[in-house]
Amino acid sequence: MNKKQSLFHIAKRDTLPWYKAVLIRGGAIVLALIVCAIVTTLLTGENPIKVYSTILYGAFGTSRKSWVTFHNLAILLGISLAVTPAFKMRFWNIGAEGQVLIGCLATAACMICLGGKIPNGLLIVIMIVASVAAGALWGFLPGIFKAKWNTNETLFTLMMNYIIIGVVRWLQGGPWEGRPGSQIIPM
Repeated sequence: MNKKQSLFHIAKRDTLPWYKAVLIRGGAIVLALIVCAIVTTLLTGENPIKVYSTILYGAFGTSRKSWVTFHNLAILLGISLAVTPAFKMRFWNIGAEGQVLIGCLATAACMICLGGKIPNGLLIVIMIVASVAAGALWGFLPGIFKAKWNTNETLFTLMMNYIIIGVVRWLQGGPWEGRPGSQIIPM
C-alpha cells in the first residue's frame, strides 16, 4: 500500500549541541533579515540598512525611547506569562489584548466613579481586584462556550478583542465625556 508522505517532517531534536542550536537560530534571524531587506527594497526602493537603522533608532535612539521599549517589553512579557497556563492546557487564548483592555477599563471606571470618595489606598486595592476580575471574566467566557458548545476558542477570543476595542472606542467619546461615541482613537 502506498501511503502519502508529507512534504515536511518536523521533529524535536533534544540531542543537538548548544552551539549548533545557537547557530541555527542565528542563521534563521539573519535569513529573515535578508528576506525582509529584499522585500523592502523591491516594494519601497529604500535602502534596507537605512530602514533597519531607523527602526533601531526609533526603539533605542535615546534613553527615553529605550525606556519606552523596555517598558512595553515588560508589559508584553507579563501578558504572555499570564496566558501561559491556557496554552499549557491546549486552550488557544489569543484574546490577551482584550483581557488587558477590559482590565484597564475596569480600573478606569473605578478611578472615575470612586476617585475622591474613598481613601486612595482602598481605591488602589479595589482597582486591582476589579481589573483582575474583569480580565478573568473576559477570558472565562470563551472557556464556558468551549466546554459547553465546543466553539473554536481561537476565533472566540479574537472576536472578544474586537468587541472590547469597540466598547472602549465608544467610551472614549461617550458618556464620561458627554460627547457621542466615536470610532476614532486619537493619536
